[in-house]
Amino acid sequence: MGLFSFVKDAGEKLWDAVTHNTEQQDAKIKEHLQKTGVPDADKVQVEVKDGKATVTGEGLSQEAKEKILVAVGNVAGISDVDDKVAVAQPTEESRFYTVKKGDTLSAIAKEMYGNANDYNKIFEANKPMLSSPDKIYPGQTLRIPK
Repeated sequence: MGLFSFVKDAGEKLWDAVTHNTEQQDAKIKEHLQKTGVPDADKVQVEVKDGKATVTGEGLSQEAKEKILVAVGNVAGISDVDDKVAVAQPTEESRFYTVKKGDTLSAIAKEMYGNANDYNKIFEANKPMLSSPDKIYPGQTLRIPK
């Protein structure tokens, strides 16, 4: 549990400049989680205030929790995600990587694992948020499993 920082201006745009109502933002994030198909998204609550999202819930796997945190953080307008999610059985946490201009999953895999061919581990760890290994963007945060 803790606070994770994200690139505020990167990510999927769920609301416009006039959507300041936190209840609307909360609902749009919840809808976004449902659309992405992130496992156990129905077990968490998300509250957004001033660019900070607080995610609460319990009984999730470590993987589902991390996917939810990344999916919430990769929304334009969210700069921080406060993790208040309790996992059912704690396991080793993944690392996180913020995509830079010119990055590919192969290049990230080479840097993180020492082997560019391990890009599929990163792709699989970020499904369903990633639909293709070729579709990453600068500022996006990715899960990097051990």
